[in-house]
Amino acid sequence: MDDQMKNGAAAYGCFLIIPLKYERDSFKQIQLEKIGRSVPVTTMDLNENIKAMLSPGDETAAGTGYIISRDALTAQMISGEDRDAVKDFRVVDKSGEFTFELSDSWLYVFRTRVAFLCLNLSFNKIETLQAICNPGWAYNPAEFFWNDPMGENHPFSVEKWLSDFLSPLGIQKFFDGESSYLLDAYTYIFTVVPQWFENLEQMRKPVFNLHKMMPLDIESEDEAEEDIRYVYAARNQEKDAYRWGCCVTSQTISYIVADEAMDFEAERRAQASDGLPVVLLALYEKYTCLRFAELTRMNKGKIKELKELMLNFQAFGTVTPANLSRWHNVKQIYANLLEVNDIPAAIEDISTKLNILTAHQEAVEHARSETIINLITIFGIVSILASVLSIVQILADGDLLIWVSTILTTIMLALVTALAIIRR
Repeated sequence: MDDQMKNGAAAYGCFLIIPLKYERDSFKQIQLEKIGRSVPVTTMDLNENIKAMLSPGDETAAGTGYIISRDALTAQMISGEDRDAVKDFRVVDKSGEFTFELSDSWLYVFRTRVAFLCLNLSFNKIETLQAICNPGWAYNPAEFFWNDPMGENHPFSVEKWLSDFLSPLGIQKFFDGESSYLLDAYTYIFTVVPQWFENLEQMRKPVFNLHKMMPLDIESEDEAEEDIRYVYAARNQEKDAYRWGCCVTSQTISYIVADEAMDFEAERRAQASDGLPVVLLALYEKYTCLRFAELTRMNKGKIKELKELMLNFQAFGTVTPANLSRWHNVKQIYANLLEVNDIPAAIEDISTKLNILTAHQEAVEHARSETIINLITIFGIVSILASVLSIVQILADGDLLIWVSTILTTIMLALVTALAIIRR
């Protein structure tokens, strides 16, 4: 195993999951359907009721995924030039220059006004991803280029590219301000190696290196990182070895997978089909809570609407690990994603905030209602006094018939009132 890693026998892929948001009135559903095709979740790793949460066309679904072609992604970048002119991409930073490819990607849109763009990248050196993301820093000085078939480099801005692509859809960066789209991206990394693993330690070291975006054969450890969880495949009895291992953290998830055929494209399809929906369900819950916190701050007059949205989210939009899958290791991965991102606490926190705001709004409405009732009571008393004076004046000037009618009416009202009291 060490030899294959030293010899560079590995291929790398990444789904760069960028959190986004949208407003209900500005989202362009029709425009999205023009450039993207909705895709159902077909993996057998998830239970059927969980897959229904991401089913296209289902009005009760939590969200829908759309596959976005490479041409649609690069249309804004190349400013109307021939789309076949884009061969690959290059990133340059102080550590060097690296080439990577962008393939058909996914855009998941959820009903809670959050969305995720999952950029589908591949490269030969893991250092490429480190240059793209610049982990641990809020600013990335790297420069990006797209290369044409003739080998000419064309510089472009990642921020402008993503903004130009998302803005026509009514979708924007999740956090406002000058920060980069990539700053809060969740990184889903996977690599393929030819040999199976004899023990867990053979997977633990390289998959930790993947999380650190470092070469597989480098010795590295970091005791300061407390949010790391490992999950492994069950031992294959026929081969007496393990096929894959996984490292889960709050900002990355990394897989190392053994495949004698080194079929990278098949593994990429498998990761997109089986693993990506699990990660997106966890991130959807996390960013929905952040989105609700923002909406309650900006729309204090619509607390009832937001509370209904939150109740629907809690009742139908959240998933417990026990209900996710028939496979224990898949449930473990999802449970670890929830744990390291403190998602259950975030859901509880936003519920508490909504309850406090609802109670405050009800108190304000109750005080307003009491004020109105008091005003009505005052006007009612005045009206009663006026009526009494009118009756007295009528009786003073009236004949015997008016007196008899008044007495009989009073007796009838008293009898009806007494009968109503007795029946109650």
